[in-house]
Amino acid sequence: MSKYLVIYNGSAGNNDNEKIAHHFQRQATAHGDADLLATQSRQEALQAIQKRAKDYDCLVTIGGDGTLNTTCTALLKANVGTTLGIIPGGTVNNFAKALGLPLEADAAIDTILTGTARPVDLGYLPDTGQAIVSSLTIGKLAETAQNVKQSEKKRWGPMIYLFKGFKQLVTNRSYKFRLTVNDQTHVQRAQVILITTTNSVGGFISFNQEASFDDDLLHTFVLRRFTPRKLMNYGRLFIAGKFKNARGVSYFKSTSLTIENLSHRPLHTRIDGDPSVKLPIKVAIRSDFIQVMTPN
Repeated sequence: MSKYLVIYNGSAGNNDNEKIAHHFQRQATAHGDADLLATQSRQEALQAIQKRAKDYDCLVTIGGDGTLNTTCTALLKANVGTTLGIIPGGTVNNFAKALGLPLEADAAIDTILTGTARPVDLGYLPDTGQAIVSSLTIGKLAETAQNVKQSEKKRWGPMIYLFKGFKQLVTNRSYKFRLTVNDQTHVQRAQVILITTTNSVGGFISFNQEASFDDDLLHTFVLRRFTPRKLMNYGRLFIAGKFKNARGVSYFKSTSLTIENLSHRPLHTRIDGDPSVKLPIKVAIRSDFIQVMTPN
């Protein structure tokens, strides 16, 4: 019999999460025991998960990539590798889509209770211990995500990121970076740096056909300059999964890298859609630290 800890946002306005959590608890009785952990903030969740994770066979998250990031960050800080069950409840659910997980709650619950555990890669920042479940962005894409409203995400889904992202990218502002990857140092100006751990970005699961969630690699895209004339070609390559082939895009595969800001203004990162630390940063990959329940 397994022990499950169900983690969800218990703040006001998240009644659906609570209903799903209790539904999972009832469904799990034939397979084991399930305890519920409703948290009001990221900090509260981090502390509670670090303290309790070692006592359970599987941690079940209800939410999107941000909820997953909080859970994985807590596991890294506690150095507790374990199995995760995912009930997608976010707007984009990028990581769940990359793994081919069901997005509907009942099917997701069935996958957690009867599916197969598969090891997945987990990016992280060694200096802070923060996890990178799906992506880290710097520059224009980070600014774009900050300006996307929750109502727009609900109405348009991942397409809103694509639309607003390209709208931002045709502006002239760029930044100067020093990127050290695969024992080589690159100093250049760029509008965007994007680091991914899977084949999916913003819910587009064919974004990078060379990547997978268990290839032990970070995938880094450096976008130097976008122009309106190139916009249609970039959009076509983005959707076709060949964005790395676009003119003006540098692509690297590595197990770690460092990024330094050589511009005059401070630059912050966004990790899995939420604001994070400012540059400089070191990024690394941790393989086989966690497993995720996937369909048989």
